[in-house]
Amino acid sequence: MEILHTLESIRTTAGEAFFMAATYGADEILLLSLIMILYWCVDKKLAYRMVFGYMFSALAVNVIKLGCRIERPWVRDPALKPVGAAVKSATGYSFPSGHTQNAVSIYGTLAWRFGFGGKTVNATAPKTAAAEGTVQTHDVRRRSGVRWLAIPCLLFIPLIMFSRMYLGVHTLWDVLAGLLVSAVIVAAVNAAADRFVFDKRKRLIAAVCMFTAGTATAVYALTLYLSGSVPYSDVADICKGCGAGLAFAVCWYIETVYINFDEKATGIFGNVIKLVIGAGGALGIRSGIKAVFGANPVADMSRYFLMMVWALLVMPLIIKNFIRNTNKI
Repeated sequence: MEILHTLESIRTTAGEAFFMAATYGADEILLLSLIMILYWCVDKKLAYRMVFGYMFSALAVNVIKLGCRIERPWVRDPALKPVGAAVKSATGYSFPSGHTQNAVSIYGTLAWRFGFGGKTVNATAPKTAAAEGTVQTHDVRRRSGVRWLAIPCLLFIPLIMFSRMYLGVHTLWDVLAGLLVSAVIVAAVNAAADRFVFDKRKRLIAAVCMFTAGTATAVYALTLYLSGSVPYSDVADICKGCGAGLAFAVCWYIETVYINFDEKATGIFGNVIKLVIGAGGALGIRSGIKAVFGANPVADMSRYFLMMVWALLVMPLIIKNFIRNTNKI
């Protein structure tokens, strides 16, 4: 707590504005928007890799949150005054840091993509190779001219970690725990992605693992809530994550096996259409269900489940069947 009190004593208006902007870099809406842009328009495989790391690390961090149930710094020490604007996004328990987990899973994967990654399965591998049981791979790193982008991606992670402390919503141990847990999981996901996620023969294993993890986590969280051990406000995030995780497991498998849309088949005009339709539908589901049914386990899990179905199944079908032949526009 001494660190947080020290940071509080040196806060300035400009500092608060800067670190609020930095912490927004790990905000749910911004990161989901980035993933959807990649998925619909730029690099579908990179988006899938991000989501696998994001989902598995989010489930792990939230299970630890519920297991430890460590309150936020200002609850444990009423003398500490967090920045008011940051409190709104500081939901649930404090340990480990969810924003740190978000940052590691997204920006860590981007860093891997730009400069530290190995190989990924080649979607255009010859059928003869697949028949022989081999997995064709290719180097996913771009030419050396863009590898430097890995550096700002990595530096953004400690910036977000520090912003959470500067704003008074997390302790040092919170952000370090979030970093450790997420880094291990994201590294494991990237290491295993080529063998399971992008290998057609084993992708069902990855889908089952995600679905099982999401189901087990949902059962754990709902058991605590229904028994009166924790208020719903402390399991809301995990219910949303479980709904999204369950949908992702199913939709990812269906899309890659049966739909397999081409995200690069459209030009600028087609991409704009995709983003307008996709974002509009997702926001409509996210806000509409909440407005009608409020915040409760069924409503929150359902709206995030349906958001993923829209993004991963409905949009690919729309793109494949209606938004096409615009690659020259």
